[in-house]
Amino acid sequence: MINISNEVVSLSHISDNKLKYDKGKWKKIMDTTQSNYANMIKRLTRKSKFSNFILIYYSIFLIITTLTCKYFSDYYNVTLSEYFSIILSIVVLAYSIINNNANYSVRIHNLENSLNELKNLKRELDQADLKKCVDKYNDITDKTERREDIDFFKTVRSLAKLYDVNILTKKVKKGCKDIDREKVDVVLGYLSEISVSMAITKIAIEYLWYIIVVCIPIIMFVVCIIARGVL
Repeated sequence: MINISNEVVSLSHISDNKLKYDKGKWKKIMDTTQSNYANMIKRLTRKSKFSNFILIYYSIFLIITTLTCKYFSDYYNVTLSEYFSIILSIVVLAYSIINNNANYSVRIHNLENSLNELKNLKRELDQADLKKCVDKYNDITDKTERREDIDFFKTVRSLAKLYDVNILTKKVKKGCKDIDREKVDVVLGYLSEISVSMAITKIAIEYLWYIIVVCIPIIMFVVCIIARGVL
């Protein structure tokens, strides 16, 4: 039994699977896994870069706030600024802990190694014994961290775009000609396994959070200027 989306492969009846799943089928499975790994690397890289950016951005802002309170206290609400600085310091501490515990660099390195091994395995697939290739594939997936639903969604979205499938209606776009029905059915099967609306919502919330976190120091700075002389 093979579950492509979850990348779980059972080899209990490998001799039967050789007949049912030939090298062409296994290549498609590996293509899907490769796309998942690429999306995982992009996700972790994005989170790592954003976390590092926030640490630097907030640290610089705290320095600017301190200097502003000292040299431009007549134009700046010092009391409110000190309160906001405490909040920003807590955010910096939280991101620092998250960044350290997430081990982004190690995870990205491991994923890149798995991705390269998978690419090499795909090149060997045409000449090598199928059972050995499947065993190697299982070894790669076993040692690699599990993908998130967002990673698989982005893989399916790319396939849907390639074969003119609407991910919302889960139907082929109107006016499309020369449709490869077999590949379209595969995409539709993938879409049936995921909640498209939930995946889109998660992506939107993630980027909305990025915007909010970036805007918070700016809003605080403006508030301190507007509220000068109030406290």
